[in-house]
Amino acid sequence: MATQSNRTRAAVRCENCKAILVAEVTPAGSIRPLGTSEDCVCGDGSFTRLEQPTPSP
Repeated sequence: MATQSNRTRAAVRCENCKAILVAEVTPAGSIRPLGTSEDCVCGDGSFTRLEQPTPSP
């Protein structure tokens, strides 16, 4: 079982309804949405992690 210290938070997009949520992502790539959102009610469960833009120098 993963511990809190090796999880990161990230923005994810539901593959079905395209809602954007905050989720915990484990080092193995497992995604678990945090809390509930009125935006994503489809319950599909397939999420894609959104990439952060690279900072400008």
